[in-house]
Amino acid sequence: MSQPLVTLTEIKEYIGLVGTADDSLLASIASNATAVAERHSGRVLAVTSNVTRYYSTDGQARLVVHDRPFSDSSRVVTLSGVTMTEDTDVWFIPDRRNGDITADIQLNYFDTATPGWYLREFDWFDRNLDSPRAHQGTPNDLRITGVEGHPQITGDTRLALLELCSWLYFRSKSGASGLAVVATDIDLSDTPTVFRQWVEHWRVRTAVSLI
Repeated sequence: MSQPLVTLTEIKEYIGLVGTADDSLLASIASNATAVAERHSGRVLAVTSNVTRYYSTDGQARLVVHDRPFSDSSRVVTLSGVTMTEDTDVWFIPDRRNGDITADIQLNYFDTATPGWYLREFDWFDRNLDSPRAHQGTPNDLRITGVEGHPQITGDTRLALLELCSWLYFRSKSGASGLAVVATDIDLSDTPTVFRQWVEHWRVRTAVSLI
């Protein structure tokens, strides 16, 4: 199960529940709601430390990656085996929805159409930039290690998750067998309007290759 991003207390207050009879069900729903949100939006919301992911840049100067804090002192980025320096030859772009998060990386753009372009880079020899194969999209050439996810979720994200939890709860109580357990199989069109609007606003497509 995914790490729940809204607490049991928050869900019960949102739904208007008292007592503890459904606490186990609500705890399951909270975890599954996070999984549903991540599945439909393409985002990584739950926080995990020391996560390594590989991406294939395909020679692009900019690409979408999995969500990470905008600032992370533990983060290490390597491109084609060379460790990159943030804000010097690799840049993480603040997310337009939440400036404390980044899911967009800008790599130093190499103008390979200009003769001797690689001479502008001080370590061009070590990085083999004069090779005709340089920066033509070697598979899994970008590696990012560090914290992944959203340390703090935004108000609209919290509301969308609470609305989804409420919907899952009442559907489960009405006899929809297994809905709270296999929540990630739910079709987006069946979910509440508030949640669908959140997905539309937050959805991204990453260039992930493997973890």
